[in-house]
Amino acid sequence: MLNTVIEYCDGDRIEVDIPVNFSFKEGKINNGYVIENTVIGQYVRIPSGYIPDGKYVRGFWISRYEISKGKDGLPLSIANAVPWTRIPWYDAEKVAQSVNGYLPGGDEYNRICMWLVETGAASFKDVFVTKSSKGNHSNPFVMAKTGSNPEWMVNHLDNFFGNCFIWTSEKSELNSSHYIIRGGHEHPPVCRFWAKPNTKSEEIGMRIVIR
Repeated sequence: MLNTVIEYCDGDRIEVDIPVNFSFKEGKINNGYVIENTVIGQYVRIPSGYIPDGKYVRGFWISRYEISKGKDGLPLSIANAVPWTRIPWYDAEKVAQSVNGYLPGGDEYNRICMWLVETGAASFKDVFVTKSSKGNHSNPFVMAKTGSNPEWMVNHLDNFFGNCFIWTSEKSELNSSHYIIRGGHEHPPVCRFWAKPNTKSEEIGMRIVIR
């Protein structure tokens, strides 16, 4: 049975359903409501809202941290772990499905970008223009552990502005057999690149969405 949480934000009554087997950890709905499952880790609520093209996107939960690899291949969203990289797209999607989730779509990723600007957690420039101090942009590229720097935690979402490129479920407009990766390394999170689904790169990791 889902546990419904009710909060008031800017005078609006907001209801959020917490997924089964998760419980409240910290935060508020308007600045990063965090839930936790003692087995697979923590997820952050991204509220419903609009994206740059005017489309309305329904709210969802996304892994607070870049996914790391647990025992028996279990995807973990926890601090102080090495992000799970060198995983091709098809395997990443299977891993997400193993916890009743999926890789974020393009609209969902764009919604996170807009939400960070709307809440004042990040500037338009941070999200849409250039790299910021809010994530790991080491050069030469060195992967940081999850939760390793408090300054990289924005609205309770860790290292969204750097570190890994992130696999998404969005296909490339130029080649339908390729998938879009987002953000990563020295790029603002809105940036989009494509990769072949069988790519195994030390610079591509993943996050998981659940509803």
